[in-house]
Amino acid sequence: KIVFRWKAKFNMDAMEHAGPDDSKRRFVISFFMVDQTIAIYEPPVSNSGFVGGKFLERQRCRKHGTSKQESKYLTDNDLLQDLPVSIWINNYPFLLLESDRFTLRYRNKGNIASLLNIDQLHSRLKQTIGDMDGLLVTFQAAQEGSLQQGLLHLDTFVQVLEGYDTQLNEDEVLCLVQFWDKEQDGTIDYSNFVDALRFADAALD
Repeated sequence: KIVFRWKAKFNMDAMEHAGPDDSKRRFVISFFMVDQTIAIYEPPVSNSGFVGGKFLERQRCRKHGTSKQESKYLTDNDLLQDLPVSIWINNYPFLLLESDRFTLRYRNKGNIASLLNIDQLHSRLKQTIGDMDGLLVTFQAAQEGSLQQGLLHLDTFVQVLEGYDTQLNEDEVLCLVQFWDKEQDGTIDYSNFVDALRFADAALD
């Protein structure tokens, strides 16, 4: 699954009612691409006065300063910025300090698609999956109602492929995401992807 994670702390300069030990607290912020939700865990810190645990249950978080009548929620684009960066989550100002390896590689891209042969990857997926018509039907069944016809969220796209036991490694997932997220909006046109697999062997010739 596509989950981005950061180590973070409170942005004390933006805190309105900071406690004496709030500067010692540390957090792990997770962003889940499948439904654009955020969860925050607070690891225990010695001599901080806080036992740690769940700080924020997994949920969608409104952008700071927006009302309940506005459907404006934090997205991956809000969090995937150059570090360190300050961001408000659920009325708390956090300073994102460091991301995990997967998030860092996704953020920086490193042009992974140029390092791996995308045509060979498509060909391998075609051989593993076999039934392209069945794959298209599976994608159609997995599509969320809120999305434009033919589009899937990245995480759902990866979940479908995992269901075919494709055994994609991290580099290959990043390669597919980088190559197929054409608009860089977290969605993939699965019809075009299936067409690419149909003609994968021809692309190698």
